[in-house]
Amino acid sequence: MKNISVLVVILLVLFLMGGRLGYSQLAPAPQGAAPKTYDVNSDGKPDVIYHGDGKYVSKVEADTNYDGRPDVVVHIKDGKFESAEVDTDYDGKTDKKFNDAPSFNKWVNENKPGFNDKLNKTDWRIDLMDF
Repeated sequence: MKNISVLVVILLVLFLMGGRLGYSQLAPAPQGAAPKTYDVNSDGKPDVIYHGDGKYVSKVEADTNYDGRPDVVVHIKDGKFESAEVDTDYDGKTDKKFNDAPSFNKWVNENKPGFNDKLNKTDWRIDLMDF
């Protein structure tokens, strides 16, 4: 009888927890999940924000001059680079547009090397849980 009581208690606890144990390791990021961030200059403020579409990263915003506003926006569709917009003079308006990953990656390498590993991806099919 004691073994049955222990089993009932364990099952009740698991039921009440709703199977939430390990959820973040097993399930893809749900639609509307909180964006993931990265602090490039270690000042405690996010400099790169990764947004998801429920399956992969769908948009990346980067603040490359550390003023608190994004000046690089990368659009990704189905895990592939779609386009990027850059505000090179930091006035809040797009000055450069890229429609292909090689041109954008070259620009990042030459102009924003500190962001190279955060913005230059050949394959954006990355689950937000990987960040």
